[in-house]
Amino acid sequence: MTHQLKRFSTKYLLISFTLLFLLSVNGCSTKISKEASTTSLIKGFLTPPASSKPGVYWYFMDGNMTKESITADLESMKKVGIGNLIFLEVNVGIPRG
Repeated sequence: MTHQLKRFSTKYLLISFTLLFLLSVNGCSTKISKEASTTSLIKGFLTPPASSKPGVYWYFMDGNMTKESITADLESMKKVGIGNLIFLEVNVGIPRG
């Protein structure tokens, strides 16, 4: 019985030290990643990637569009920082144009 108890105690002690070591290492890497994360956050805020820019629904009613109107709309969207759009041409019963 003493041998089993000694083996259990050694195993328990080894697991405890391993967990303590892993937790302390994880705490050190968290500090480094927090600093890197803050730098990355500031950089991303100042120059956001296209994937995080706002988007819009862009409707055209019954084909009422021209090449010039499309170009003007896209340039305006780019100027104000819109990075994504969903294009929809809808049929609402007005004369096609």
